[in-house]
Amino acid sequence: MSTSTFAAKALAVYLLSTTNVLATRPATSNLFSSSFGLAGQNGTFDYVIVGGGTSGLTTAARLSANGSFSVAIIEAGGFYEVDAGNISTVPAYESNYLNAPPTVDWKIYTTNQAQLDGRSILYSQGKTLGGSSARNGMAYSRGTASSYDMWANLVGDSSYRFEELLPYFKKSVQFSPPNVSLRGGPPVLYNQSGFSSTGGPLQVSYWNYYVPVSKYIRRGLESLGFKENGQIQNGKLLGFAQFPATLQQESQLRDSSQTSFLNSAIATFSGPLVYPNTLAKQILFDGKKATGVRVNTAGWEYILSAKKEVILAAGPFHSPQLLMVSGVGPEETLQQLDIPVVSALPGVGQNLMDNAGFGTLYPVNAVSQHRLWNNETYAMEAQNEFYNSRSGPLTAFASNYILWEIMPNSTTVNGTTRSALSAMFPSDWPDLQVIFNAAGAAVNTTGDFISVGIVILKSTSLGSVSINSSDTADRPLVDVNWFDTVSDQQLGIQGLRRARVFANATGVLAGAEVIPGPAVQTDEEILEWIKTAASPSHHAAGTCKMGLANDTSAVVDSHGCVMGGISGLRVVDISTWPVLPPSGAPVATVYAIAEKLAQDVLSGHKCV
Repeated sequence: MSTSTFAAKALAVYLLSTTNVLATRPATSNLFSSSFGLAGQNGTFDYVIVGGGTSGLTTAARLSANGSFSVAIIEAGGFYEVDAGNISTVPAYESNYLNAPPTVDWKIYTTNQAQLDGRSILYSQGKTLGGSSARNGMAYSRGTASSYDMWANLVGDSSYRFEELLPYFKKSVQFSPPNVSLRGGPPVLYNQSGFSSTGGPLQVSYWNYYVPVSKYIRRGLESLGFKENGQIQNGKLLGFAQFPATLQQESQLRDSSQTSFLNSAIATFSGPLVYPNTLAKQILFDGKKATGVRVNTAGWEYILSAKKEVILAAGPFHSPQLLMVSGVGPEETLQQLDIPVVSALPGVGQNLMDNAGFGTLYPVNAVSQHRLWNNETYAMEAQNEFYNSRSGPLTAFASNYILWEIMPNSTTVNGTTRSALSAMFPSDWPDLQVIFNAAGAAVNTTGDFISVGIVILKSTSLGSVSINSSDTADRPLVDVNWFDTVSDQQLGIQGLRRARVFANATGVLAGAEVIPGPAVQTDEEILEWIKTAASPSHHAAGTCKMGLANDTSAVVDSHGCVMGGISGLRVVDISTWPVLPPSGAPVATVYAIAEKLAQDVLSGHKCV
């Protein structure tokens, strides 16, 4: 089949399969005209939150629920259901959503990566209400208990230990067990004690579909000695699991911070005031006290003032950018751009952590999600099943299993490297996350395929975020710096070899490896291929790092308050993390940390 013919056919399947899906979406709340701020008009609030994403909407909902505070949310995007349609809500369309329109994505490209053949790589980030909870793969899993204990030690605050954080994890989530009659497949092993009957409003549940190829994936993993782990929400990750998703159980549609936290807050009539399609331009200061934010909506500039605090929740790239253009950051960078220095904080934009990865590809003799993109009849049947019973292939993004592994000693990770990693990471911290995925529409062929994706969880490479302009309308400079260290390179090389072991163990391969292909064998060949194939897991973190007062690389304290003598300014998003827990899906922790920091505000802890 020619490329043009396949593309046309895939588009036809895509258009057919999206017809009328959203028409039956149950309304979770109503939006009211009084829920939105008036563009162009100055306003004053108790709290002004920059970023209507995962952490921002969680924080806004909890603060406004107090009933005593006025809260404004500044969000550069709008509503993803309107701006991106069904690819933003139906799980199976996630592979298309990675190439979502600029109405919902910042379209940030990294700086040229010398260690990755000079590539500049698209790094998707949510530019929409819901942020990256509206853009992610929906997997909900928590990190290892020891990773949060490590966090607590680094910031000198025991409240970040896993047992102390667990109530905040539970607080966000309304968990629904799998629908056994619609899902099919073997029983899901999980421990409901990781959730609370009073949690919410975020819905977490399981797909109403057991992808047929998953049976062979499970069989292969068991043949290699792996066991199913039902404790992934209770601080234990090693093994494989059928993972839950941020999914509305009844509708089988994405549940984001917008559809959960924002909608529920607005429904109470005491929710925050939202300024959509509005860009934060600068944090305003009176001396070193943050007093508000200068914003722009469709060319209109105005000021939203904060009586108590400005709260940053703009994410790992834009929170440090906004700090820097406002005069808080590395002094040399600010002086080069003639930005008046409010506080010289060298750690702003540094310590960028991420989980880079890559994917292999194999043809299989079993039904996979790839059929949605190359078989019109199958796609139509899937659409009808989804429309009529909210079950079937459209409810699933990948296969049903994810694996976390510490690679066996038989792999050839250098002994010195292994010793160094053991000294840096707790003993239960996985080397890899393995995702058994659908091939998606990008594979220009018919048949069934699976991708065995490898994500590096013990990465030691650190990147950075900087600016070359004082205007937030210009993209920040993002240097991911993946695979810069020898240990990352060795984990990547052995990770590819493990992917091949996992694929062969399924016993269902229908031919030779397609990507990278059997010609790639030696360490040198594998590393050269990784340089061309490495891609983001979209887990960037740490660019406004939390730390102790004597840590010169720290930007905020354990309450999220910006250091350097600044007052009235707090950061609550993933940029504050001093470590990146190895969940392979950070959204659960994003919600929990936002819950914790919002509670700090409600408990009276002020940034002074």
